[in-house]
Amino acid sequence: MNRADRLKAAGTSPSAIEHHYDLSNDFFRLWLGADLVYSCALWDRADPQDTLERAQRRKLDLFATRLGVSGGRVLDVGCGWGGLLDRFVRGHGAAGGVGLTLSSAQARVAVSREVPRVSYQVQSWVDHEPAETYDAITAIESTEHFASDTLTADEKVEVYRAFFDRAASWLRPGGRLGLQLICLDNVGHEGSRPGRGPFTELIRTDIFPDSMSASLSELVLGWETHFELDEFFDHTDHYRRTFRAWALACRAQEAVVRSLVGPEQARIFARYFAGGEAVFRLREQALYRVMLTRRPNPKTWTVPLRPSDLGARPAGTGASASAIRSHYDVSNDFYALWLGPTMMYSAGMWSGRDDTSDLDQALKRKIDFFAQRVLVEGSGFVMDVGCGWGGNLRRLVDQHGVDRTVGLTLSPAQRDFIARDPVPRADVRLESWSEHSPAEPYNAIFSYGAFEHFARDGTTGIERVALYRRFFARGFDWLAPGGRIGLETIANDGAPDTSAPRGRGPLGDFVLDLFPESLAPHLCEVVLGFEPYFEVEVLRSDPADFARTFRAWLIALRDHEREATASSVRPRLGGSCATSPPAKSSSAPEP
Repeated sequence: MNRADRLKAAGTSPSAIEHHYDLSNDFFRLWLGADLVYSCALWDRADPQDTLERAQRRKLDLFATRLGVSGGRVLDVGCGWGGLLDRFVRGHGAAGGVGLTLSSAQARVAVSREVPRVSYQVQSWVDHEPAETYDAITAIESTEHFASDTLTADEKVEVYRAFFDRAASWLRPGGRLGLQLICLDNVGHEGSRPGRGPFTELIRTDIFPDSMSASLSELVLGWETHFELDEFFDHTDHYRRTFRAWALACRAQEAVVRSLVGPEQARIFARYFAGGEAVFRLREQALYRVMLTRRPNPKTWTVPLRPSDLGARPAGTGASASAIRSHYDVSNDFYALWLGPTMMYSAGMWSGRDDTSDLDQALKRKIDFFAQRVLVEGSGFVMDVGCGWGGNLRRLVDQHGVDRTVGLTLSPAQRDFIARDPVPRADVRLESWSEHSPAEPYNAIFSYGAFEHFARDGTTGIERVALYRRFFARGFDWLAPGGRIGLETIANDGAPDTSAPRGRGPLGDFVLDLFPESLAPHLCEVVLGFEPYFEVEVLRSDPADFARTFRAWLIALRDHEREATASSVRPRLGGSCATSPPAKSSSAPEP
């Protein structure tokens, strides 16, 4: 069997597709509506009277807008009855495109739409050979059919890697890919196997034979070589409402449903709608909407990670205390010159190019953004891992009503700085997270720009993931039920992977001179780290914000070049810095 045949055999079989999607177009139209869009809608949370039709069109409009389809050619993988390309062309000015489906019944309806410059093909993505490149690709709840329930996690990842490799080859440089993904969440790979419960069996045998959802990490392992992450939406709650709308539509026309598919199929679909609403409420399954951009060149890996590699115990530790001090204990006076009043050494957050906020305002906006999403269970008891000079702790206490805080740092200079102007109700400790043991559970954990120190340069991807999992396992144990983590980290994106010190390009090697022993993770490593312990709710990629932050730091440093030269004293690795924290002044953190 050649590779193409193996990939087709790995997915949902044509007979299984026919079993479900060719059941009856009239039946599906009864509860999907006239547009025949069979995927999670995008609901207006503020409007309890929102309709399924409006919510489905809103979803299609989101993808059209984010992917910038106006004037472009679009490939829709798993096009269903053709609703997406119809709206993209007629409503958003797409120049045309191609829709792929394995269902003859769907293809007949799609063709009957007579969408200008759009063709529909009964064809697997494996066999697709476009006549010209596309500007955008969509795959709306079709990845669940790429890998069947007979495959191991490793085999699934290899299928996804093959798909994203093909998708990149179909796109023009800078082309975009929009995904809507049903993912395993609180039920992992083994929990979704045959014999794992009545709903799993219903899906496996009666609804979608051969099909299987991926975990988020499996898909990230698939796409990261060829695609950059632009936007990520966790819309799991929208599927609960979608399943409810489908159930109500079927119930309202129960007699017609029975006449079209028979009483047994009617009962099966009633169970499917009820079970679907339940599994998304319990987050056994999650619904993500993801926008990706094709990389200029594929990312290279020393050894591509596989799910089966990840049983290894953590090897080694993160950056040493002496390496941390070699950077952060240079001089508090020096850092105050260019970090500004907040003394925050991480990215600000701007709302766009037209945002005229200064760095101080942008950093406060970042803290507020995290606070509003992480402190949902009440202010309570909060931890900051890598608390720096205390800017985050101070604002959480002063502006967000946090009762008590613990801050961890490995920098004596940072600890001493906070001691000169203490944060109310804060316990700042010179302590590593790996040695931390709280007296009581935290309600929330924050960490900005510390994750890069958790795995040491020169470790392999397998070793790094093991270390990151140890951090998230500790965080899980530290948190009260319902507690959340807010994490900001620099990540290696287009930079190549390497298990040797240095080798990530000129900038990467230069940064290593500033941060000895430290290493930014790859996105797949972060996801593999948290996935066993945490549900993802917000995942953002904001490189422009950090670029603007670096520009602000550079300008401030140039403006204070003479003072910076006089105050900067770089200690030797393993040594200590004798400089004192500055007296309270206009450059110190705001009270």
